[in-house]
Amino acid sequence: MNSVPRSRRHRLLASAAIGTLALSMAACGGGGSGEGDTVVIGYTGPLSGGGAAYGENVQIGLEMAIDDLNADGVEVDGEPITLELKSLDDKYAPSTAASNAQRLADQDKAPVVVSPNAGAIKAIQQINSGRSNFLISAYTSDPAIVQSDNPLTMMIPPNFESYAAEFTETAMKHGGKKLALLGTQSEYGQQWTESITDAWKDAGGKIGGDNSVDYATVSDFAGPVSKALAEKPDAIFVGGPSQPTALIMEEARKQGFEGSFLVMDQAKLDEMATVTKLDNLKNSVGVLPVSEYEDPGTADFLKKYADKAGDKKVPTSETALNYQGIAIIAKAMEVSGSVDDPEKIRAAISDALPEVDDKYKVNGFPEEITEQGHLLNPNLEATYLDDEGKYTKVPIEQVSDNK
Repeated sequence: MNSVPRSRRHRLLASAAIGTLALSMAACGGGGSGEGDTVVIGYTGPLSGGGAAYGENVQIGLEMAIDDLNADGVEVDGEPITLELKSLDDKYAPSTAASNAQRLADQDKAPVVVSPNAGAIKAIQQINSGRSNFLISAYTSDPAIVQSDNPLTMMIPPNFESYAAEFTETAMKHGGKKLALLGTQSEYGQQWTESITDAWKDAGGKIGGDNSVDYATVSDFAGPVSKALAEKPDAIFVGGPSQPTALIMEEARKQGFEGSFLVMDQAKLDEMATVTKLDNLKNSVGVLPVSEYEDPGTADFLKKYADKAGDKKVPTSETALNYQGIAIIAKAMEVSGSVDDPEKIRAAISDALPEVDDKYKVNGFPEEITEQGHLLNPNLEATYLDDEGKYTKVPIEQVSDNK
């Protein structure tokens, strides 16, 4: 050893010390998502383009949950962990979403990836239980997500088909029997259109022509609205993102429509009220605004949301339900004793649900998860916005997810 020059001996000793430290960190999970370290929650969603507002609503909920959980402290198998959100923009493109999810799982070792789009989730389900195992936190009300028998999927919102019968009954009560169709042309929008059409016919109503429009590309809605109103409907089915949906309803009122609206769950009445006058939205049935919930954590959640997002934005179910979803996943990690085994995390969700702190119960908190992976809130409610601008809760009987 004495034959080695002193400067070189110092470099060798330094290299050995660094190598020992690196091995020690790796053993403790310092370079990945092991216990006692940082655990990445992945998110792929539309953060630019026409769906950016929707994607941002989801992201805000994820950020709020992770901030609160880290402040409260999450401990897995006796070791504290820190949650970290990593977000990638997929611009609503399913293929990009799948690539993003693969990257988050492989490079960032994310055991969970959040996706808020049915088409994207279906693409991700092709890869999440193969070479790269990870749990999908799926924000979509499309029942096909859990009908796929993917073992690593947690579906968050209610099945949209549950709304059709009650929306129909409420709209007929406040309008009449003739329905015009003005939903969005997306795959999801057409599924909704089909569901509403079946429910309306079953209730003895009449359906006009399908005047669906591409909410993402059309900016002048006067023509489609005029065509729908030419059928002299008592009610109109609308829905896509909140902003264009509000403009369609505004245009219908401008052209003299005085009937009722059935608003699909993607659009939120209180969010639309930031785009158009409330008068244009009255006599509508849609999903219940977050501000109308009375869960244990709702009031504090609304205050924290206002501090984060400002007074000009309203919290939607995209924000609130994803906030709840991450809290459920964190508790499932604690119950399972694992941060990197998605099978164990998924299996622990049922036992984790009753253990979630009340502060994270803000928007109809679920009491069970089905064998197929769907979180269920037994007290689902929608709302009717009356002619005085008041919300009346409408109980919803949930339908089965089975085909």
